[in-house]
Amino acid sequence: MNYFAPRTAAQRYAKGRPDVHSYTIHQLKDFLHLGDKLDRVLDIACGTGLSTKALLEVGKQVYGTDISPEMLELAPDKDLIRYSLAPAEDQPFDDRYFDLITVSSGVHWFNIEKFLSEASRLLKNECHLALYENYFDSSLQKDDDFKDWVANTHYKRFPSPPRNRYDWSDETTRLEGLNYITEWRSSYSIPMTKQQFACYLTTQSNVMACVEAGATTFEEVDNWLDSELDPFFRSGAHPRFIRFGNWIKFLQKIG
Repeated sequence: MNYFAPRTAAQRYAKGRPDVHSYTIHQLKDFLHLGDKLDRVLDIACGTGLSTKALLEVGKQVYGTDISPEMLELAPDKDLIRYSLAPAEDQPFDDRYFDLITVSSGVHWFNIEKFLSEASRLLKNECHLALYENYFDSSLQKDDDFKDWVANTHYKRFPSPPRNRYDWSDETTRLEGLNYITEWRSSYSIPMTKQQFACYLTTQSNVMACVEAGATTFEEVDNWLDSELDPFFRSGAHPRFIRFGNWIKFLQKIG
């Protein structure tokens, strides 16, 4: 099931996801020692285009693909970015067309073997695939009770749906034409108000899965979060610093 396909999900995604992708792109630039912009770069499973927009910093021609027309309709910068409707495993581009491919928070929904083979087909020799995630790590600055609420209240009410697993090692990725190079991990904090953070939580697949299954509605979730988060945001509209984690997996097309 694609939890992000409905229009209501796309609208919440566009409104509620923080624009943090430039953090990853700066790390990517450092790792790849990028100076001049690359000729063509592709963002797969681009959603509403926040991750794609960040690639304008490193690519002369930027492309984004997704399987949700509702998501693509809300994507920005259509005069600068070429968006297409396509599954991750079957992209509408020629062989060896791209200098860089990125995927943000999406690879665990793919048929990973088929996707890696397709990424290998699309990349020029020795060019890179970067898979990354910016994720809420259940921490609120200076508040130990918050982590307990996330684990024992929020995720018990909205359990995470199953994700696809993969053995991320050079031995397995080489079967699909890619060298597995390394993984970088880091963390950072961003200020969010209660309303912003609650909206972000409703963009996560665990909440969307419950809504799509008919177990609840977004309105009910909004009301519940407004009440549940109140003790942690006593200052009203003032933001608090929410901690996020980041990982990036770097792979390279075998030359």
